[in-house]
Amino acid sequence: MAYMRKNVNLLMLVLVLIVLLSIVLLTTYYQSNFKNISETYETTAEELSKISKNFTTKLTELNRTTTELSVKSTDKKKLEELYNRLKAERDKLYTELTATQEKLASTTVLLEQTESELSDAKYDILKKDIEIADLDSAVTNQKNRINALNDDICSLNKQINPDYTC
Repeated sequence: MAYMRKNVNLLMLVLVLIVLLSIVLLTTYYQSNFKNISETYETTAEELSKISKNFTTKLTELNRTTTELSVKSTDKKKLEELYNRLKAERDKLYTELTATQEKLASTTVLLEQTESELSDAKYDILKKDIEIADLDSAVTNQKNRINALNDDICSLNKQINPDYTC
């Protein structure tokens, strides 16, 4: 035991040195491990920050796209409504145009008939005017003949009766 008492200090010193060396080794190991973990954490944090910024950018773009889509959807509905109104108006105008064209066609036919009748009436009037002129001429000739016959009668009456006055 005496040997142990002398070596107890040395043994204690060796044990303290082993413990100190173990503490130094463990500290160095944990420090390098902590450093690696810390670097990994910082790298991951930077990547996460980039991803977060990218996500925020994409979210902003998505919101803008959603807004544009809703505006386009609203515009599309308005355009469809306007198109339907214009189509209905066009159909109405086309119907009116067709009716007007039919009316024009019937009026044109009526006008042609009336013009034909007018032309016939003018021709009849012209014929009647010629006939009237011929009859006026005949009447004048007959009056002249009557006057000539009256003159002949008068002269014959004077020959018969010299006192006769015409």
